[in-house]
Amino acid sequence: MNKLTKILTAIAILAAGVAAFFMLVHNSVTDRINPFIKAETSYAKVATGTQNYTNVTIYDERGQKENYQLASVGGYDPAKGYLTIKHKGQYVSYVE
Repeated sequence: MNKLTKILTAIAILAAGVAAFFMLVHNSVTDRINPFIKAETSYAKVATGTQNYTNVTIYDERGQKENYQLASVGGYDPAKGYLTIKHKGQYVSYVE
């Protein structure tokens, strides 16, 4: 193997490792920078009287339940029972 082939192989292995990392690790930090996840708007019904919600079940605009939950959502009017959440995977960018 020549030097160029070794360098290209190392770059390919590194790129595959980074892609695998983004596909396997989902949290608010990695999902924020993950280029494979698109931003979306979801909706949720939550308990009143708190501003910190965990394991929030989300629904799309058609009312279909999404196949995952948001681990943590916070900073909302505690008197309301419904949320509109703009998020990219587990990364929540806006709550209304």
